[in-house]
This record gives sequence, C-alpha cells and structure tokens, in this order.
Amino acid sequence: MRNRAIIGRGVGAASLAAALGCLQPGIDPIYLTVLSDARPVPLEAHGLVVGFTQAGSALGALTVWWLGPVLPRGSVVAAAVLAFLCSLATALAGSLATVLACRAGYGLAMGVVYATTMAAYAAHRPSKAYGAVYLTQLILSTLVSLALPELMLAAGAKTALMAMALVPALALVVLVPFVRSASMIDSPSGIAAGRSAVPVAGWALAAATFWFICSTMLVWSFSAALATRAGIADRTIGQAVAIGSVVGALTAVAVMRERLLVPLPVTALLSGLALASPVVLTVPGADGAYVASIVLLNIGSTAIIIRCSGLATASSRDSRFRVFVACTHSLGLIAGPLLGTAMMALFGREGLLIGVALTLTGGLVSVGWAVRAGFAGATGASPQKGGTPAPIGA
Repeated sequence: MRNRAIIGRGVGAASLAAALGCLQPGIDPIYLTVLSDARPVPLEAHGLVVGFTQAGSALGALTVWWLGPVLPRGSVVAAAVLAFLCSLATALAGSLATVLACRAGYGLAMGVVYATTMAAYAAHRPSKAYGAVYLTQLILSTLVSLALPELMLAAGAKTALMAMALVPALALVVLVPFVRSASMIDSPSGIAAGRSAVPVAGWALAAATFWFICSTMLVWSFSAALATRAGIADRTIGQAVAIGSVVGALTAVAVMRERLLVPLPVTALLSGLALASPVVLTVPGADGAYVASIVLLNIGSTAIIIRCSGLATASSRDSRFRVFVACTHSLGLIAGPLLGTAMMALFGREGLLIGVALTLTGGLVSVGWAVRAGFAGATGASPQKGGTPAPIGA
C-alpha cells in the first residue's frame, strides 16, 4: 500500500512537471511582451528569443534520449534548479546577448524536465497521459496569460518577469516525489523496464508526431501576422485564440481514450485540413472565417498530436523510445517556425502554404508508413497491463 501511494504521488508529479516543462510555447506571446518592457529586447528580436529557447529545449530532450541510461535520477532536479536560476538571470540581464544565453539555458533545462517526466508518465496509458499533459498545459498557459499582464500593471514589468521563475520553482517542488518514486513508475513490479524492440510502425508514428507538430507551429507562428495583414482587429485575434484554447481543451479530453473511434488515416487527413485552414481562410473582411480557422487549428493539432504520440509510445515497452517520442515535440516546436520563416522569405505568403503542404505530406506519409508496416492500432487495455492490441481504427 505504501508503494502504491508513493507511485501515485510520483505519477501525479510527473504529469504536472511535464506540463510545466512544455509551458513556454503556450505563454510566449505575453511573456515576450513583458520581456521587451523589462529588458533590452526589441520586438524584432522576439524570433531570436523563441528560437534560442526552443533550440535549448530540443537539445535538452535529445540529451535525455542520448544519455538517459547513464544520467543519475537526480539530474532532472538539477535541471529544474538551472531553469530557476536562468529565469531569474533573464530578469537581471543587461544585454540582448545575455538574455539569449539565459533563455537557451532555460530551454535546455526545461527540455530535460519535459523529456524525463513525459516519458515516465506515458509508460502506462500513453494517450491519456499526453492528453492530460496537454490539457494541464493549456489551463496553466491560460492562467499565466491572464495573470501576467495584471501583475505587470500592478508591480512593473521587471517584477512580472521575475515572477516567471515560479514556473521552474514549482517544477522543482513536484520533482521531489517524482524522483523518489521514479524506480517504481516504469513497471508495476518496481523494476525499470529495459531495452526492447521498437517496431517500424512505432518509428513511423514518432515521425508523424514530429511532422504534425512542425505543421502546427509553422501555422501558429504566423497566424497573428496573417490576421493583422488581412486587417483583422486585435480584439478578434484575441477572441479567436481564447475560443480556440477552450475548444482545444475539450478536444484533449475527448482523445484521452486509448481505443480509436475513427481510423487513424482519416483522423490524420481531417486534422491536416484543419491545420492548413488559417493559411487559406485568413483573408480581408472574413473575421468569422479567421476565428473558425483558429478553432479548427486547435482541434486538428490537439487530436492528431495526442493520438500519434500516444500510439507511438504504446507500440513499444522501450523506455528510451518513450523519451524519443517526447523529443519529437521539442524538435517540431523549433523546426516549424524555422521552416515557415525560410519559406516566407523565399516565396512570400505562398511559401507558407508550400511549407504547410510539405509538413502535412510528411505527416500523412508517416501515418501511411505505420499502417503499411502493420501497426496494430490503439489498445483496448494498456499493454503493460495485459491488454490485447486492437485493429487500427477500432
């Protein structure tokens, strides 16, 4: 009974820590506004700040994947401490170069936190795990986006920026029970799972996860710019984001189940159309179409990312492969905006559509690859608990 209580606290801690580890992309718009008011960071440098943070995050996640077996369990706590120090240092930085260095360090540390805790939490019922983390991240990002402007008005931008150190501080607090129970989370017996074979379909689904996240970030990064260029009011943009967040949360709840209701290729195709909709529907004089496209973007991205992440993780008991699936999130977060920037520079707005077409093609081809490789689909019960794989689309 005591072990069960420890495991329960550890699993809950892993869920919250993973949500905190991937919180930054959800609060970037308001965070960057506060950062520019508090430190010497011009608006033109926002892309650099995001890029350095996400590059650090991707490197941190890959470090856990590469070195996971030799890293001590306490390394995730050390990473949270580093994130806390980098967050405070950002608020005290006196130059743009120092800010970028601090944000890269913060991203590196939180990438380690996310990859470690997400992989542990997804060891059982992975679709539910990814859905729960996405839902928690969405709630937290909404709360921070509402509270941070008020704190800035009441206490100043520098104080609001320093308050953001509470994010890694909270992660540090919840990681203590996680580390204590880490040796018990991976398997019911308390023995951490070793290496095992990863089917081709598992790698294909991990690739699909990367491509769909890449598509999401490519569109999301330029959605506000497209709307502004189309003459859509800031208030309408804000309302679209708020409505999309609520619908995204409902979608996360809906796709937490392990068994598929819709065949995965159909989900992928419908989600792909939804992801591309803001690029097509954001036109002058069509405010309603823009709002609808942002709602569709949230539905499509949430559904397909949770589903592919969960199914990829469920395909193998290999603990390092679970970390790799988490890595695809960090890699997609940085690849999408970079690809979008490059395509826009080369071809203008049409380049954005070309970029979306390329990334969505990658996602759809990867899903087709998984099906062709004989992926069995979602499970009626967790494989670790003796469930039998169901046919794809069950």
